[in-house]
Amino acid sequence: MKTGINQIKSWILPKPISEDLQEDCILNYTLQKVLIRRGFDLNKQLDNHIRPLELPNPEDHFKELKKATHRIIEACTRSEKVAICGDYDADGITSTVLLVELLSKLGAIVKPYIPSRQEEGYGLNLKMINDINNNQIKLVITVDNGVTAFDAIKRSNEVGIDLIITDHHKITNMDLNVFSIIHPENTPTNSPYKFLAGVGLAYLLSKNICNKLNYDINQCSAKELFCIGTIADMAPLQGANRKWLKQFLPKLKNTNNKGIKSIIKKLSIDSLDITADDIGYKIAPLINAVGRVGDPKVIIDLLISDSANTINNLTKDCFAMNKERKRITSLIEDEALDIAFNEYKNGSKFLVLSKSTWHPGIIGIVAARIVDKFNLPTAILARADNGEYRGSIRSNNRLKVNISLDECNDILIAHGGHSAAAGFTIKEENIIKLKHKLNEIAKREFKDIDLNKTIKVDAYISLSDINNDFYIQLMHLGPFGIMNPKPIFWSRKCRVLDMYKLKGGHLKLKLENGTSSIDAIRWNISSNLEINDLIDIAFYVEINRWKNNCKIQLNLLDIKKHSNVIDLKLHNRIYKCELKNEENVLITNEKGQYISSDLFKSSEHFNKSQIIFAKKILAFAEIALGKAA
Repeated sequence: MKTGINQIKSWILPKPISEDLQEDCILNYTLQKVLIRRGFDLNKQLDNHIRPLELPNPEDHFKELKKATHRIIEACTRSEKVAICGDYDADGITSTVLLVELLSKLGAIVKPYIPSRQEEGYGLNLKMINDINNNQIKLVITVDNGVTAFDAIKRSNEVGIDLIITDHHKITNMDLNVFSIIHPENTPTNSPYKFLAGVGLAYLLSKNICNKLNYDINQCSAKELFCIGTIADMAPLQGANRKWLKQFLPKLKNTNNKGIKSIIKKLSIDSLDITADDIGYKIAPLINAVGRVGDPKVIIDLLISDSANTINNLTKDCFAMNKERKRITSLIEDEALDIAFNEYKNGSKFLVLSKSTWHPGIIGIVAARIVDKFNLPTAILARADNGEYRGSIRSNNRLKVNISLDECNDILIAHGGHSAAAGFTIKEENIIKLKHKLNEIAKREFKDIDLNKTIKVDAYISLSDINNDFYIQLMHLGPFGIMNPKPIFWSRKCRVLDMYKLKGGHLKLKLENGTSSIDAIRWNISSNLEINDLIDIAFYVEINRWKNNCKIQLNLLDIKKHSNVIDLKLHNRIYKCELKNEENVLITNEKGQYISSDLFKSSEHFNKSQIIFAKKILAFAEIALGKAA
């Protein structure tokens, strides 16, 4: 199988910063620098970042929350029938389960509605509303959808249904005629609730209901479901998301939800503290798989059921669906890669790949993988049951794909999404037009952009400084995700002590720097490394929890053969930098002119502008050579 062409071309090193750090800080020197480079004022913001402040009353931020809360409490008190209309992804599923579980405990008769991905597509629809009306249900709550369900909204009003919409997707029509809408866009500018995903809004609504009724929200699994859905949906980890995740995530393994317990036991993480990575790479894909290739009702039943026998059987079904999802994904990815290579060779800047037999539930995963291999925005299309084609787009973070689709509105049946990910529906005869139009847009937007793949590192660190104390302090900065990315560190002149290949094309290493050694892993690599090679590495610091043995490990993002002389690019000029006698920095320009740190100490040889430039380039060189963090 082809592995892609867009390997990492360069590392973007951090800028030098002043040494004015906090001496009595809970964080060490290196981590303080990471935060400063991310724009933090350590004196004013550090405490709140590590121990987030209490959140304001949500009713002051969502003007229709109070109205929605009272209507739902009324329904529970009267044992009304209530419909929860969700979506088939992990955010939609966890949101649905959260409200079904709580409102059932509070006395309502609750029925979940999830659309069929293949037959109905995304979100609330006319078929649902008609079925709800036939079942004499007069209160509907959407979770993770609803703001674009115009036909369903109109119909709900016609038949006298109270519709409460909770959604975080872009509002395209501000005049929605519904009973109540709870949406982050309607909050004040700097609201901590601005980044809530669907499950975050469901949790906020549930918490407000519980506060009014003096009911303990811990009697249901709202907090655990919030963690899973928020991380699965890659919601920005700011404000309320960060506050609640820091509170709830450490307690997730102690959940009373038998379905969640069954999942984490089957994943062999039940005896460990559940991390954001566990959710993102293990739990969320499992939940998503059911919605992609099976019936979402299976995962909802698993997360709601109390029967040990039912839970055992449903857990097996979910894992079987996930296995099938992986198999189908691998087959589609192989076929898509072949088409992508041909498009790339023909100069495409927006890869548009389609095949009628591809599974519509898998195309988003494949699009993300193609982007990772080519660093180009990618659309994957598959034919739906009604003959139309559904497309899923992922961006390379250099193009806002939702805005790109807006420019193609005349040839699309429907579209929506975010800047990094979007979806659309199109007739088969318009796919060629779409491919041409998206490529024209991409070529226009990428005109002055370098599309080579890079790594932006946060700080230099020596292997000898990576220990348990460092890891504990690093975790104070978490949980990591969107808008709070996991720091990328780098180190120079690491010797390969040992090396062996793992199944799946992965490489396990033991590295040392003369004073200490550490384990490292590089995923998906074909390497020509040899024992005793000297390498420079960019990496995450993490814990390897293989068979419940916890040990610090480096997750390598890139490996470069070490050289004493390195190229430093500054203001579009290349400078050669090296250390002399392990102490003095020597910098040589393209004309052969040089400056060294020991010579610069005697600054009477330089004028004022030369001194300013020399200080600047020496500071950059010290970082590039690993003399400064």
